Amino acid sequence: MNKIFFILLLAVAGTLLMPTATLAGELKTVTLSVDKMTCNLCPVTVKKALRKIDGVREVNAKYEGDGMGWATVTYDAAKVKTDDLTVATEQAGYPSRLKQ
Repeated sequence: MNKIFFILLLAVAGTLLMPTATLAGELKTVTLSVDKMTCNLCPVTVKKALRKIDGVREVNAKYEGDGMGWATVTYDAAKVKTDDLTVATEQAGYPSRLKQ
């Protein structure tokens, strides 16, 4: 009985000592110029599309008028590439590119 208890104790202790998540990579922030925005609701769609990407931490977006807007995205560079961001907005109907 003591042997079984000892084995269970080691198993539980090992589980508790194991890391539960991998460390996050470097956080980066970029601004995207976003096309085809026509109203103040368009940024909501852009935000939703970008937030679906695993590794995106924060998104802000705004419609500027004349079919243009922007989105600022903070993301884990170990999980996300800037191409992932532009593809997500494109698939949502809003082509984007890195703002220089």
